[in-house]
Amino acid sequence: MGESTHESPLPPAALAVGLVVAAALAAWTLVEIWWLARPVEPGTVCTLQYPGPPGCAPGLRFTAAFVSAVVVSLAYAAVTAVLLTVARRRVLAGVWALGGLAILGALAVQLVRWGGLAG
Repeated sequence: MGESTHESPLPPAALAVGLVVAAALAAWTLVEIWWLARPVEPGTVCTLQYPGPPGCAPGLRFTAAFVSAVVVSLAYAAVTAVLLTVARRRVLAGVWALGGLAILGALAVQLVRWGGLAG
């Protein structure tokens, strides 16, 4: 009953590391998304497989890439806000936010690789 729920504040160095990790996750995701969505160079032969290799069906991937890039950018802004506010007091909130950004990034890349949602 007498337990304190007060946690020690997050040191500035740990906060900086969290912000750098969030920026790196978002940057990697955005680079991967647009690398997958780019059209291939003229003269490149695309193999007959479904879904096609990256860049062989740019019309299918551009919309998914645009939506994924917007979602990842908004998630990065939200994670940055969490790290600068809540995570200063509750370290676990920052860990969950970074983990969520990593999972969202992987799912966004996979969505572009698939060419968007079916239907």
